[in-house]
Amino acid sequence: MRPLLAWSQDDILARRSGYHVLADYLDADKVCAAREETASGLPRLWSRVRRRFSFSRWCTSGSFAVERAVSQRLALESSQLVHFLWCDRDLAFLDLRASRGLRLIGTFHQCPDDLPQVIRRPSSLRHFTAILLMSETQRSYFLQHRVPSEKLHVVRHGVDVDHFTPASLDVPEEFMVLAVGGTRRDYVQMRAVAECFVDQKRIRFVFVGPEDKGHHFARLGNISYRIRVSDAELLELSRRASCFLHLPENATANNALLEAMACGAPVVSQRVGGVPEYVTAECATLSAAGDVTSTVKAISDLAASLSRQQEMRHAARAHALKHDWRIIAKETAEIYRQAA
Repeated sequence: MRPLLAWSQDDILARRSGYHVLADYLDADKVCAAREETASGLPRLWSRVRRRFSFSRWCTSGSFAVERAVSQRLALESSQLVHFLWCDRDLAFLDLRASRGLRLIGTFHQCPDDLPQVIRRPSSLRHFTAILLMSETQRSYFLQHRVPSEKLHVVRHGVDVDHFTPASLDVPEEFMVLAVGGTRRDYVQMRAVAECFVDQKRIRFVFVGPEDKGHHFARLGNISYRIRVSDAELLELSRRASCFLHLPENATANNALLEAMACGAPVVSQRVGGVPEYVTAECATLSAAGDVTSTVKAISDLAASLSRQQEMRHAARAHALKHDWRIIAKETAEIYRQAA
């Protein structure tokens, strides 16, 4: 049975970044629409009305366009296996057909403390054919809603290791700490860490994030806060990074972390959410959640040891290769085979 992959696409994700890249490695039909909201008038009003009743409270007009296209396919091939790549933001009403024989697979990306706010009909989950998780931390939410454990599969996020590559695995001359992203980042803690290095000219920070978060780092001379960087610029920053700083409030997967590792950047992070599932002691230093002192020490110790930087750069690249999308696609295809 040939699967049908469905998703809405963010403009902010790079061409080779994000979960949608998985679709390039699977033998499947595809339905995709821009993740956008109808601008005005009756279409926008209609979208708002539908959102009040949809499975995901995060559905957009793009989500509804995707589901409409899927329904049209199902009218021709009612036995088709449908996989929503971002089920927790795009699934609208097809969950109601899962109890009537539709083979529905969903990948869920949100943290377990976000899922109750996102999913309107958790009782539908037990009728899914399979559910793909980004992290073991999500499992308890689905078990709580009586999803049979055999339907739950942790298939972790992947990375395009042919695109995200090191320029060199040699230690960079300048020690640059890179942080990327905006979703659930702990900006207060990020600033506190950077403040500890204000007087250390040899260590500088580059943070790439949303425009409305730059104020957190005002009057800190050792931080360059960047917005709207191009794909090429982001790749270059990842290649030049001496370490990747990742301080989320909570997390499942993070594609920017995997991309930085694929470029050879060691990771400095904390034991929060799914972060420990995506790194090893050879390529990452993890502190306790909220422990600024230990995080600062991890950066300082790494900056002071060229040999440790060299070892971790090689280990980061090697570990990222285990998340090659080709490997993730094989694991996903096996779930399709079991579900057919």
